[in-house]
Amino acid sequence: MIEQADTRLHTWSRKVEAVCGAFTARFAHDNALFIGDIELRNLAGTEIAHIRSNARSIVRHKGASDRAEDRFCFLVLQRSGTMQVRLDDERIELSEGDMALLDSSLDIEMLPKGLFRHVSIHLPREKLKAGTRFGKVSTDGMSGHLLRTLLLQVSSGELDHWADTEDEGALEDALIALLRPALGRQPNLGSSDPLRLQAERLLRAQLASPHLNPARLAEQMGISSRRLYRLFEGEAEPVCKYIQRLRVEKAAQALGDPNRAHSSITDIAFECGYQDAAHFSRVFRQQYQQSPRSYRSAQGR
Repeated sequence: MIEQADTRLHTWSRKVEAVCGAFTARFAHDNALFIGDIELRNLAGTEIAHIRSNARSIVRHKGASDRAEDRFCFLVLQRSGTMQVRLDDERIELSEGDMALLDSSLDIEMLPKGLFRHVSIHLPREKLKAGTRFGKVSTDGMSGHLLRTLLLQVSSGELDHWADTEDEGALEDALIALLRPALGRQPNLGSSDPLRLQAERLLRAQLASPHLNPARLAEQMGISSRRLYRLFEGEAEPVCKYIQRLRVEKAAQALGDPNRAHSSITDIAFECGYQDAAHFSRVFRQQYQQSPRSYRSAQGR
C-alpha cells in the first residue's frame, strides 16, 4: 500500500510541476491512501488550477527554474479544508473561503491539515505593482468581498459558458483591479485571533443546521453572545449576516453545479440550513437580485 501511495504521489507531483512549477509534495504514510487531483483550465486567457490533496506538505524553494520562476504569482482561494502557509518568514492560516496571494520568487511551504481543496489562479507578476504585499487577502472592504465572490464563481465554473474571444484578458484585469485595494487594507486582527478562527470553523461546519445562530454558536464556544459579536467587529457585516451570506453562497454553488441539476431547489435550501423555501427564496433574491430558479436557469445556458 505504501508503494502504491508513493507512486500516486510521484505521478501527482509531476502533474503539479507541469501546471504550477517546481513544488515538492510529501505524504504521511500512516495514511496509505494518498489523494491528489489537479486540473488546469483556461478562462478568458487566465490559467486556473483546481487542486485537491491530502499531502502532508507542499514546498517550493525560491530560485527554482521552472515555468513559474518569477513570472507568476498565485492567487489562491481555499475551497475546503485548512492549511498553514509559510512565505519566507511569514506564516498565515487559510480556512475555507480565505484568499491569499503567493509570490513564486519566495520560499513557499504549505502544510495542509488533512484533505484540502483550493483554486490557484496564475497572475503575471509584471501586471502587479512594485512593492505589492503578499500574504492573506483582506475581505473587510468592498473590493475584497467582490474578489471572493468572483473567485467563487470562477472556481464553480459559473462563468465558463459566458466567456468569448472578446473577453480575452478581462478576467485577469478584473482580478488585479480588485486585488490592489484589497491588498492595501491591513488584515483584520480578528482573522488571526484563535477564537475568531474557531468561530468561523464551527459555523462553516454547521451551515446545514437550521438551528445555527449567533446565540447557539456562542454557547458552543463557551462565550457570551456579546463576545461573539465583538469577534466580528470591523467586518462589513455582523455575524448573523455573515452566516446568511455563507449559506446563500453555498446554495448558489449547488444551483450552478451541473452535477446537481436533478436536485430540487427545496432540497438545496434544506442542505444550506433553510427549512422554509419561501424564506430561502427571499434571502437569495436579496443577495443575487434574482430568484433561485432564475439563477439556476442562467447558469445552465
